[in-house]
Amino acid sequence: MIQIKDNFLPIEVFKELQHYTLNTNFETLRLGDKDFTVLPVPDHIKSFLNEDGYDLIISFIRKANKSTDTDLRIHSDNIIQGEKTALAKVLYINPKSNASENGTAFWEHHTHGVELPKDVTNEEFDRLITEDSNDLSKWTFRSVYYSEPNKLLTYSSNLFHSKYPAKITHGERIVLVAFYKNK
Repeated sequence: MIQIKDNFLPIEVFKELQHYTLNTNFETLRLGDKDFTVLPVPDHIKSFLNEDGYDLIISFIRKANKSTDTDLRIHSDNIIQGEKTALAKVLYINPKSNASENGTAFWEHHTHGVELPKDVTNEEFDRLITEDSNDLSKWTFRSVYYSEPNKLLTYSSNLFHSKYPAKITHGERIVLVAFYKNK
């Protein structure tokens, strides 16, 4: 399941969020062996992220540029903060003129297909992240959804995906990501 909603936030709310992301210092967060450049999501924005049938696990704002977050890292969002995920969302924030063309790509794994199997072992999940996630010989590109300010991309968290392209050549890609579990 992949859904797109243009003009997700009311325009004034989106402009305020965009201003916040462009004028606030991001922090570096280390998760496993990967560094993420992040900001917290303002509380008043979280109310717009509610989704019927799901509980929000976590949301944050993430930034990538030519020197940070530069690998492809194809993955699925199986478990976030110890919770089994069901749904993921990406809200594109940066102004279109502020970054090289970018978006979210979806992939097919040579063994597992387009999504992580529901019965995947923790060992296989870890192997996919450490061995296969940046090895393009293990993947077939399926599609890309390009960034547009205030566009919301919602998808099943078990789909294999990545930011696109691996490296932002100019400017910054700024997105709000949110992860959900079933109620």
